[in-house]
Amino acid sequence: MPQPLRLVWRQLPGLVSYPKTILEEDTADYDAYWKEKRGGALGEFSPFQEKRARLVAELMETNAKVLDIGCGDGAVLNYLREQKQIEPWGVDLSGTALAQAEENGVKTIMGDLRDPKVLEAIPEVDYITALEVLEHVPHPEELLRALAPKCRKAFIVSFPNTGYWLYRLRLLFGRVPAQWRRHPGEHVRFWTIKDARWWVEAMGWELEQLKCYEGLDGFNRICPSWGSMGIVVKLKPRS
Repeated sequence: MPQPLRLVWRQLPGLVSYPKTILEEDTADYDAYWKEKRGGALGEFSPFQEKRARLVAELMETNAKVLDIGCGDGAVLNYLREQKQIEPWGVDLSGTALAQAEENGVKTIMGDLRDPKVLEAIPEVDYITALEVLEHVPHPEELLRALAPKCRKAFIVSFPNTGYWLYRLRLLFGRVPAQWRRHPGEHVRFWTIKDARWWVEAMGWELEQLKCYEGLDGFNRICPSWGSMGIVVKLKPRS
């Protein structure tokens, strides 16, 4: 069976199933979130995350200073340091994840970016990344604008493609897209490829590049809006 068909077969139960049968009400426990997400593999990549990191590396030059918002255990920053010799900085709410990041040489800041003191502590960098973060934020536009004075070159952000075939068909089966891990309230914003292009323009910012990744090999190149699971966007304020 071709690889795309095998993936479709494995994902078919997702048309009617849910990530959890019993909801965990404490959605703000970020340490628990990271322990569940990586378990004993803190600091390591999944194949999905590696493909995303590879695209991010293609969007920046070597020796850049990079700040990752929601850096978690620093796996992405470690990859970028290996590939692009970056200077890595990370911000997150999870002390468990940041401890692992610091062990790997990432300079970290712990706290919520809605806190002006945390925002003030952020250094000026070449690139700010926010990978699978903005869908968790009610007003990501405000976050990007607040961070813009700290970002010399561009933002690189990623989020799930809600136009992926599985999510479209879930709606036909009477269920909303299930992109969460512990609680449906984890994701409060959603993008398709068309939405992402509109969103950047609506903010008045410049879209430098948009790339898609993962999903159904082959079909994700022919029809990325249906076949790609993730979107990576490089954007910056207009001069």
